[in-house]
Amino acid sequence: MKVIRDERLVIKNLKNIRIAFAFQTLAMAGILIYDGITRGFNNVTDNPLWLVLILTSVILGYLNLGISVDSYESEKQLRKTPYYLIVIGCLTIGIIFGLLTKITSNSSVQDSTIIGLVIFLCFLGTFSFWHFLIKKRSKDEDE
Repeated sequence: MKVIRDERLVIKNLKNIRIAFAFQTLAMAGILIYDGITRGFNNVTDNPLWLVLILTSVILGYLNLGISVDSYESEKQLRKTPYYLIVIGCLTIGIIFGLLTKITSNSSVQDSTIIGLVIFLCFLGTFSFWHFLIKKRSKDEDE
């Protein structure tokens, strides 16, 4: 098999992969929805397809984040936000979600703390990656 060098064929190949990926994701979501309707939501989260779907969504989100930073950067200059403000913002979001969990579900303090911590770490990871990409792009421009 030869390596494809024509740009039109490479783009066509990427479009085919995108269509196959979309079909595969929709099929997995359909299987999980059917499983959830017939057996209940607890069986959906026990299914290995659930983990694959969640991990695929997270990976796709992080890969698209790099593209959106490039797109946003080409439209206008990015603001350089200090990192401590990102940490404080993520901590605020985690605390809000923890408090909402405690108020709405009458769960224990330990459960609401764990949920707030997980939300904090998820937001911190995403915004740290975004901050790293912006910092890297600005260093590349300065050189």
